[in-house]
Amino acid sequence: MNCLKVHTVRRKRIDGMKIKDFIESCEDTKLYLLDIDPYFGREMNFKVYRELSGIFDIWIDSAPRRVEDVIDALVSDAEVSVITGVYMWDPIEEIFNITENVAMKSIYPKHISSFLEEGGEKVIVPKNMANEIEGGEKYVMRGREVCPWKP
Repeated sequence: MNCLKVHTVRRKRIDGMKIKDFIESCEDTKLYLLDIDPYFGREMNFKVYRELSGIFDIWIDSAPRRVEDVIDALVSDAEVSVITGVYMWDPIEEIFNITENVAMKSIYPKHISSFLEEGGEKVIVPKNMANEIEGGEKYVMRGREVCPWKP
């Protein structure tokens, strides 16, 4: 897998553009959508997800707080729903009773190790932590990209 470009979703726009304009200008086939509205307590941008899902493979990072939020992202046809240990209120094991299409993004080793112990596979960590993590598929943030870790 190549790097996924990170695209910011905010108020029904993607990278500040209308959805139609973004689709016409984007040449990628896989996207990492960072929906910042839920990080500030607003609703997830389901309209954006739905319109992009048939065209692109998407990873959705929308600060899910409950298992239902993870499922909502996946029902919107996301390939992966990205969770964080800080925002997630429900126990992680509840997610794995329903799906394995989840990645954990965190700067906290405890969150990452708990996620992997419960059966998680994909983790997104800072570059300086990647070598310390045992197991799982590791990805690192590089600027505005999420890339597979290559030591």
